[in-house]
Amino acid sequence: MIQLKKKRGLEEISASSMSDIAFLLLVFFMVTAVFFVKEGLNIQLPRKNSNPTLVLRENIYEILVTGETIKMRNKVLGTRDYKDLAEFRKDLNDIEIPNLEEKVALIKTTGETKYGNMLDALSAVQLRGFKQVSVKRLK
Repeated sequence: MIQLKKKRGLEEISASSMSDIAFLLLVFFMVTAVFFVKEGLNIQLPRKNSNPTLVLRENIYEILVTGETIKMRNKVLGTRDYKDLAEFRKDLNDIEIPNLEEKVALIKTTGETKYGNMLDALSAVQLRGFKQVSVKRLK
C-alpha cells in the first residue's frame, strides 16, 4: 500500500522578540556611531562688564548687505557698490589697509538679506584679517 505524506503547513516564526532585537540594534549603533560636530561661527564676544570703546570714523569699514548687493563705505575709501560676493571678496583682498588691527568691520544687514550672504560677507571680512567685527540688523 502507498502511504501519502501529509503536507505540513509552514511553521510561523514568532515575531514577538523582533522589537526587542530592533531596539537593541538601534541602541548599539547609536552608542558606537561617531557624530561629527560642525564648527560654528568663530566669534569672540566682548566680556559682560567691558566698557564700550570709541573708534574713529576713518577706522570703520561699513559693509551693507541687502539681498544680493553689497555696498562698502569708509571715510577714506568712499563708497563702492558690488554686484556679487565674489567681486566684493576680490576687491576687499586687493585694498591696502594699513594698521588692520585697529580697523573695525561693521556689517549691516536688512530683513531681506539672505543668511548665507551675511555669512559669506562675515567670512570674507574675517579672512581679510579684521580682528574687530560688528554685525547690526537695520530695521
